Amino acid sequence: MSESVNSGVEGGSGYTFQRCCVVYLLFDDYEKLNSQQLDYFICVEHHEDFLFAFIDENGCINTINTYQAKKSRDDWKTDQAFCEIIGKMSLVGNELLNDKHPKSDNYGHTLSFLTNRNIYLQSKKIKDKKQHVEKIQVSNTSINYSALHDEIKENIQTKLTDGKIADFRQLSNVKFSFIDLPQNHKGWKRILTGLSTEVLGCKVSDHEAVITTLMALLQDIELTYNNGGYVLLTDKSKRLTKQKIDATFNIFTESKKAFNFWRAHADDLAKGLLIKLPIKRRAQELLDNCFDFFKDIQQLEYKKIYKYVSENTHIDDKHINEADCITELYQTYVTTYNSRLEKHMIAFAIIAAYVETRGMYG
Repeated sequence: MSESVNSGVEGGSGYTFQRCCVVYLLFDDYEKLNSQQLDYFICVEHHEDFLFAFIDENGCINTINTYQAKKSRDDWKTDQAFCEIIGKMSLVGNELLNDKHPKSDNYGHTLSFLTNRNIYLQSKKIKDKKQHVEKIQVSNTSINYSALHDEIKENIQTKLTDGKIADFRQLSNVKFSFIDLPQNHKGWKRILTGLSTEVLGCKVSDHEAVITTLMALLQDIELTYNNGGYVLLTDKSKRLTKQKIDATFNIFTESKKAFNFWRAHADDLAKGLLIKLPIKRRAQELLDNCFDFFKDIQQLEYKKIYKYVSENTHIDDKHINEADCITELYQTYVTTYNSRLEKHMIAFAIIAAYVETRGMYG
């Protein structure tokens, strides 16, 4: 067992930059990651700071992209310390190959060093000879190790002569990348909220809440110990799946639809459902809570309401407007079932379930 396997978990909240990088990449590659044909999962503090693993239709891993994500006050240069980081990244390549998770015949991986500072990759400085320099920055955000000038590679490899800290065969999978994130927490939050606004737009009403939720999901898997102290990609407790991410985005988009519906019909709904003014003013919060509860396996009563609304579509045939449909659904439910929920929460749960199951409001 490696003593360092759970060291990242012990660090806990000290890894917010890594989680910010994951969220940044989720939005930056949003169109690709939301392809119907693509399935993937994310791991944090599992082989590397984080990784994206892409799965084929047979459940085999087709591609893994790992990331060593580091913020720094200073630019990165080709010194011994940085080269040792590169060497340790190359060892991760071997770990991935040795991991027992089934892989496809054309399996491949990349080992990325990701930072928000400039990276200067240099050849050895020799008097009266041109020094080759490759700069990774905002205007040149990525380069593969294999694309570097041979003299830069030689400079790196001479610092990695100890076989314990590098596997030269894996260096061709190494990649250097710049991520356009500022240096502080407020800046990260502003950038990520802006990306959410740019990608999800008016489909979501609270973009800060989207970011907070994604960060919490990532922290949950980050702070889950590797099972038995071993890093295994088959360990599902260390995964954040595409399905979970999609469900999270769906909660926020459906919540926005539900609140738009509420605003359009608030007076009729409040009258039919006997919702008093103090509760009426909390409508957005209560609708948001309902969508959270629908996804929570412990909230059996909310799941029961959701199932009831989804199955009783015949009520729609009896009315000419949605407010009357919801009112009848509510009145029938409270007289048929002995619910422990407060009456106003039953009402809002029925509104939320109605909007989602009927799919009428954008």
